[in-house]
Amino acid sequence: MQASRTFTAFVEANASKVRRKLRVTDPAALADVDTELAVAAWLLRERRWTLVYEPLAASGGRGPDVRVAAPDGSGAFFVEVTRLRGGAVPLTLARSLADKVGQLPAGAVTVLAAVLPPGVEGPEMLSQALRLLEQAVHTTGETPGSLDGRAFARGRHRLGAVLVGSLDAAGTLHTTLHPLSGARHPLPPETARRLRALG
Repeated sequence: MQASRTFTAFVEANASKVRRKLRVTDPAALADVDTELAVAAWLLRERRWTLVYEPLAASGGRGPDVRVAAPDGSGAFFVEVTRLRGGAVPLTLARSLADKVGQLPAGAVTVLAAVLPPGVEGPEMLSQALRLLEQAVHTTGETPGSLDGRAFARGRHRLGAVLVGSLDAAGTLHTTLHPLSGARHPLPPETARRLRALG
């Protein structure tokens, strides 16, 4: 907040939601909140964008963490944030992909921001996770790690891209963007360009 007026304004506008989330005492849950806010701060480095926190919360059920758009509402897309825990990163990322696609709005451009443990190579982990999901679709019976590849196959058309990255010691996010084929609402090239420019 000290470094960004736009992020300060975002936090102040969503103070009640942020306070509610910060009341938890579980360190892992607090780290999840920290990751959500770090992604929001990262997105707000693009001066053309404004964010709505938990935009579909009023409708009930699960939904993406933020809606991103220009001030006039144009170019809108949704971002769901997930922080990966544990050491089996490809399997953990595959499980997260299978779980998260079901909560993404079907009629919109969507991005999953997967924040990995420090030192993990994001592109390689994503490739491995997608291979595990593909294998799980064609596996009968028990899949490795009880991975639900069919859930991902059913919802994959909702996911336009995956951002994989990690937080540095200062809490700054560093990512690589991976558009996915087969999305019903693909990530527009200009949106992809702006996301990549954030680094």
